[in-house]
Amino acid sequence: MGHDGTTDTEETGTISIGVLDNDPFALDAMCAMIAAVSRGFRIVWGTGSPAVAIEHCHNVNTRPDVLVLDMALGSVTGADVCRRIRRRTGGVGIVCVTSYSVDVYRDEAIRSGAQGLFAKERLGTDIAEALRRAALGLPTAEQASAGFRDAQSAYESLSGTVPARMSEDMKDSLSPRERDILRLYARRLTTDEIADRLGIAKGSVFTYVHRAADKLGVTSRREVLEACARYDLL
Repeated sequence: MGHDGTTDTEETGTISIGVLDNDPFALDAMCAMIAAVSRGFRIVWGTGSPAVAIEHCHNVNTRPDVLVLDMALGSVTGADVCRRIRRRTGGVGIVCVTSYSVDVYRDEAIRSGAQGLFAKERLGTDIAEALRRAALGLPTAEQASAGFRDAQSAYESLSGTVPARMSEDMKDSLSPRERDILRLYARRLTTDEIADRLGIAKGSVFTYVHRAADKLGVTSRREVLEACARYDLL
């Protein structure tokens, strides 16, 4: 509630927010905490998949005003995701969070084009101003003094550079057998046909696909193949 009796929404307008964290419990907690901070904050989606978050931020129909993402995502880093988004658009404010010391990730977050980095335990007190500023493409004064840039400047700086190493990191995380199986699925072979061709049990085929899904931060074979096609992983 504002000092003049208006709500946060009336004062600032609704800010749409996407959340990325590969820990489902942390994801739920972050979504709930952010939504509770202000009535002007609206969680439009939350995901544990870096590929899904990137796709949503590139799509004008699903692009949030602000993306909040964890810096530690498993096979890829939050900085890789941030950089991938920032090379395509300056229209999404990005706020990074971490359970570790911010000193570990600060330089990387700055280079990737984020508007701020916060320790998760400080989110309750710091996140409101950071999200409002990020929705305008700006860092807070504190974050600006630490070296964080506005989204448009970061976009202009990063958009002309070579593609992020994200796809190479993702490709390197897949084992040769996982890539073999996914190539065969991409050629529309069935699970039985793949097992016969590779001389392995059908259950082993499923196991390799599940491992690949975990590494890419997705949950289904379809999403694995979509990520492989999108980032040229095979």
